Amino acid sequence: MLGYLEDLPPLRAEALALALLALITWVDYATGYELELFVFYSVPVALVAWYVGRRAGVAFALAAAACWYLSDRLGGHPYSSAFRIYWETAMRLASFVVTALTLSAIREGSRQREDLLHLVSHDLRLPLGVMAGQAQLLRKHGGGSPFAVARADAILRSARGMERMIDDLLDGARFRARKLRLDLELLDLVAWLPPLLERMREALEVDRLDLCLPPGPVLVRADPARLERVVLNLLSNSLKYSPPEERVRLSVSAAPAGGAALTVSDRGPGIAEEDRPHLFERFHRGKAGADRDGVGLGLYGASLLVAAHGGRIRVESAPGAGATFVVELPPAHLG
Repeated sequence: MLGYLEDLPPLRAEALALALLALITWVDYATGYELELFVFYSVPVALVAWYVGRRAGVAFALAAAACWYLSDRLGGHPYSSAFRIYWETAMRLASFVVTALTLSAIREGSRQREDLLHLVSHDLRLPLGVMAGQAQLLRKHGGGSPFAVARADAILRSARGMERMIDDLLDGARFRARKLRLDLELLDLVAWLPPLLERMREALEVDRLDLCLPPGPVLVRADPARLERVVLNLLSNSLKYSPPEERVRLSVSAAPAGGAALTVSDRGPGIAEEDRPHLFERFHRGKAGADRDGVGLGLYGASLLVAAHGGRIRVESAPGAGATFVVELPPAHLG
């Protein structure tokens, strides 16, 4: 039912609201004033205001108030004074209209933010693609100059980082709107990680990583592209905060009850106790990150993608002792 309501077309929303309004009015007329069905009249009003818009919502608010008035009049419900039914109808009408205006405004604001986010991300991807393409040409035709290759690699890393930020913003909007869709498949983390790290050489200092894998396969059901972003965000975060001479450890282990754990450990400055509860919040920058590049989206995006897989992410850290991020994924058969 919830999946059906997520993208309910306006005409179907209006038809459903009309059916609900008719049913509620009949129940109100048949059962009497004692049940006080006032709150149920708000349901079709809210449905239309959310899925159709402000005008339709206000129209249904008027219809709901009229239906309530008619059910009481035709049912012959007693009132202590003739004025009372008009007063109650006016109050109900006011509450219905406020409900319609509030919900339609919230929905319209949400749609505008989503449209703006998609427009900005679309307009940013084109110049980013051009930058990455030119950097690859510079790397290929730079005459073998170490300086040219280093500059091209720096441009590519920056372009990849901006692409990840755009993806994190988009997936965050989709997750909040319950529109994030995963392309799940059976994945052996032991076989999947080594080639992934090779592909990440343009974006990460892969030579500073220690990969620790168990001897046998570790199976999960995951979206490879989204899980790749989780790993990339965690590794880039740990490499950024670790001293250049320190190494970062990426390990995989099978959980006793099924599932798997991906662990990223660094020897950086650690995370202050007051920062830990807010570490996975959007745009949060801790004390250790105040003087570093970034906008605070990497860990936020990683936490959303892990949650979308049905897993969880946690951190173990102490100031001056580095940080360990653990991604726990559910068993393959639960995906």
